[in-house]
Amino acid sequence: MTMAAEAKPATLQGRTALHLFAGGLAGLLIWEVWARVLTKAVLGYPLEPAGLIDAIAQHRLGLSVPYLIREALHYGVGIVGYPVAYFVISRFVPRWPVVLDAIVLVTFSAGIAGLIAAGSFAPIHFIFWTAAVGLIATRAINRSPLIADAITWGNFTWFNALGLMAPVGGLSFYLLGEGGELSYMSFVGHVIYGAVAVWLFERLETGTGRD
Repeated sequence: MTMAAEAKPATLQGRTALHLFAGGLAGLLIWEVWARVLTKAVLGYPLEPAGLIDAIAQHRLGLSVPYLIREALHYGVGIVGYPVAYFVISRFVPRWPVVLDAIVLVTFSAGIAGLIAAGSFAPIHFIFWTAAVGLIATRAINRSPLIADAITWGNFTWFNALGLMAPVGGLSFYLLGEGGELSYMSFVGHVIYGAVAVWLFERLETGTGRD
């Protein structure tokens, strides 16, 4: 039986809301270390979600959003937005882990196929695709439904950021056109963020330490 198949509270109020936002905050704090410290050490520059917000505002509205507002939006999405989306999807969408895994698998594979068709496919893209697909496939051997579902949600937050929002901001699909390195670091960061947020929330909700 998966987490999605178990009975779960379907009302977002009181302690459930506090647990949800606590999970989002914990995941976001770890994301910040990954994005601003570790990614910078590896690539020479950090991941900047605020930059994506600015790209969307510039590309779609011709507006320049002040840095502090962009940062506030970033924290709002990480602590409140994504957790609330998880709550709604996990409580009301049947077989949601399968649906979200399929979305990530199909869209990212389509992005890689586009690189192949354009003649810009490189070994790093194959490694990246293998890592993403391999992570999705771990559900088949994962003995913990909670951890499997948490990983699925982490994957989906990456799809939302780079598969949806990046193109809206005039950037390439999954940022694959920028070489793939930044997209890979974002992939790892989003998986960690989303998985921690979901794992902590569900553990707090059950109060039993169940996996």
